[in-house]
Amino acid sequence: MNAAAIRHLKDMRTRHDADVGVVLVQVDQLARINHSAGTEAGDALLEEVARRLKAFAEDEFPHGSLVARLDGPRFLIVPAVPLTLAALLVQERALHVALAEPMVGDPHGRLALRVASGLVTREEPVAAQLRAAIDQLSRPASARDGAMVKAALSRGEVAIFYQPQYDVASGEMAGVEALLRWRHPELGLLGAGPLVTAARAARLECELTEHAHRVALAEIAAWPKALAKLRVSLNITAADLADADFADRFATMVRQAHVDPDRLTLELTEQAMLSDPASAAAQLSQLRALGCAIAIDDFGTGYSSLSLLARLPIDYLKIDSGFTRTLDGSDRDRIVVRAIVDLARALGLLVVAEGIENAPQLDRLREIGVATWQGFLKSGPVPGDELAGLMRS
Repeated sequence: MNAAAIRHLKDMRTRHDADVGVVLVQVDQLARINHSAGTEAGDALLEEVARRLKAFAEDEFPHGSLVARLDGPRFLIVPAVPLTLAALLVQERALHVALAEPMVGDPHGRLALRVASGLVTREEPVAAQLRAAIDQLSRPASARDGAMVKAALSRGEVAIFYQPQYDVASGEMAGVEALLRWRHPELGLLGAGPLVTAARAARLECELTEHAHRVALAEIAAWPKALAKLRVSLNITAADLADADFADRFATMVRQAHVDPDRLTLELTEQAMLSDPASAAAQLSQLRALGCAIAIDDFGTGYSSLSLLARLPIDYLKIDSGFTRTLDGSDRDRIVVRAIVDLARALGLLVVAEGIENAPQLDRLREIGVATWQGFLKSGPVPGDELAGLMRS
């Protein structure tokens, strides 16, 4: 146990007469890297982690925050001022982003971290609380993540927001993309990222997808007549396609919800297709026979296999916002988008452009020949009960 960290925590508790928030970080790859690449590579990795943690703490927790190495691959961050547990949890998520880029010394790619936030209370000895926190962090991540996902599902915290999609020519709302949101009991409304990441780690992706689909289908079935012709895009994952019963279960859900499958588009990424093309083809063919359209999301950002576009039953390509964001300024991105549109047109596919934020971008889409777009130029994701008002406006 780091003596300096314990002294700092004791001083913080006394100085502020308050519980002290801490963030613990554990590097999971250290033993593997030491074994495969040597202890020098492991030491270089830990030095890089320490450097990034210090930079993170200086940005997020200024005025003398502590970053300390505890033991082995574990680090401790103590903010300079007391924070609520909710605020710490927000920083915990931000920390994952700060350490997301590949690390020097890790020859195997991105860093796998376990991060936990907690309060060192005034009633218990500091050292004992730190040991308990480290023990909690050392438990299998899948168990903690699984409990979090199951709790969110059982408490009804999964919400669906809808991002409108607009016809380029007429400007009318043509459809929506259903996007998962997490109504966290302490942090409020969060994006899908934390819950999806936890579900993936706990191998609960299929359960999360099915729950989100049930919520969305129930809402769609209750929409007013003004929204009855909107197409709705639902996202599916590689784990869904790997489940041989997914298409059958989805068809049953659609029938039970009394939603016309002709209104539905199922979106998946290129990576989801490539993980098992044969299984993907079988599942997508079954879903298309049900009446659903199929869209490839974030097209052009993964390891594209153009032959799959000809072999798989696909109706739409969605151009990632990484290409459209600079449409009004970059000749290269315009050329890429035009090439995607020409390819789609040759294959009889429609194109949806994501991430449109200003009028010049929309003008470029019109020139290139994109049919449909979505983005903050008109609306970000909104609850379903706000769609009718958006359509009128």
